Amino acid sequence: MLISFFKRDQTLKFLLWFGIGLRIVLYFTLSPYGADAHGEIINFIATHHRLPITREAFCAMHPPLYYLLAQPFFAFDSLTNQKITQLLSVLISSLNLYLLYLLGKHYFKNTLVLNISFLLAIFLHSYVTFSLYVTNDSLSFLIGTWCFWLLSKYFQAPSKKNEYWLAVALGLGLLAKGTFLAFVPVVFGAIALTLYILKVEWKQLIFRLTIFGVLTLAIGGYKFAENWYYEGRPVVHNMDIFPLNSQKTYQGPKSFYAFNLPKLMKSPTIYNRDFDLLHVYPIVMYATFWYKYADLENDYDLGVKTNFRYIGSLIYLVALIPTLVILLGLWLLIVQSIQFLTSFSSLSSNEAISALEKTTWLALLLMSIALVLIAGFKYDAWSCFHGRLFLQSFFSLLAMLYTGLSYLQSRSTLLFKLSSLGIICLAFLYSFYFGIESLYKFIG
Repeated sequence: MLISFFKRDQTLKFLLWFGIGLRIVLYFTLSPYGADAHGEIINFIATHHRLPITREAFCAMHPPLYYLLAQPFFAFDSLTNQKITQLLSVLISSLNLYLLYLLGKHYFKNTLVLNISFLLAIFLHSYVTFSLYVTNDSLSFLIGTWCFWLLSKYFQAPSKKNEYWLAVALGLGLLAKGTFLAFVPVVFGAIALTLYILKVEWKQLIFRLTIFGVLTLAIGGYKFAENWYYEGRPVVHNMDIFPLNSQKTYQGPKSFYAFNLPKLMKSPTIYNRDFDLLHVYPIVMYATFWYKYADLENDYDLGVKTNFRYIGSLIYLVALIPTLVILLGLWLLIVQSIQFLTSFSSLSSNEAISALEKTTWLALLLMSIALVLIAGFKYDAWSCFHGRLFLQSFFSLLAMLYTGLSYLQSRSTLLFKLSSLGIICLAFLYSFYFGIESLYKFIG
């Protein structure tokens, strides 16, 4: 009965509206304040009528687009009350979910697998909550999805017009958050390879790539130019200026491989004081991706300071199922990409562009994760390994989940059913978590 519900074509639209409704409901109980004080930057602009330079505030290293968009909303708020400003993130989050819905319908034709995979977009804790705070994460998620949407248009019709739109989106991404630096070489390379596949004359190819680069830089280069002028380098992290010495993470090789799920389930948040977990990179990324591991992220405290925290333990346990399916999908995309690169010259133009498209999904996620890891290793701070920091590439994860589930469906009915039920169970756990936390906040 449950699986039959996910076989229906109309289920995807129901899930879309449910996801939007969930975000609206959470708006009324979820604090607008995340782990970082983005409201300080919005308030600075409103007060001083200019953009802050990087050294003037803790979050001032971020590009300014989200803070500028928030100004009309913040006109009705103050630094201590940002509930109206939070509406901007709710609108952005809902639009992002709609774009993911369109992308899913465009690419994924297996209705059952698509509907089950789409549950990740509806409920994933880090994706939902960090799209609802007053934070530039919400905007980066949207622009990231928009880039995937525009890439789909470009691979269908590799025209100059679609290149210009991609340059605009990528420029706005750089104007929203520095993590879009990971997108630049991948999108640039995808355009170059597409033009090469289509046998565009090399002078024309270089000209088009130059126009793309200049347009991207002109739109998105503000913060990097400011940093170059004031700091002598284009990329500056707030931990270059405000070091978090208390967050030292690395404790030898075990920091790379000591993934102890039972220990994480016993201590599902930092509040529970098992600080050894903070020194294991896979644990921090897994925990912050699937649940509220850092208790300072919001004021949903029932799952932190009471025995209700063990809902997080259940989430970690059940989330192992979609994690393994995503890793399976990742492996399948890696294999397809290797096959594409090794048989590149023998493919037709349509076959090569279709294979390049999936390789681009893979590259966007891997480059985004690589950027997170580089920052984490450089600053040796556990907060740099937060799972949300590569979620501008969320569609890649959705594609990997879909790919992994599709493979299991074709190879093992039992494994497919168990994996599907695990993902559905995880969605119910998230529903229960959000519902109880919201009810507690409402009556409290």
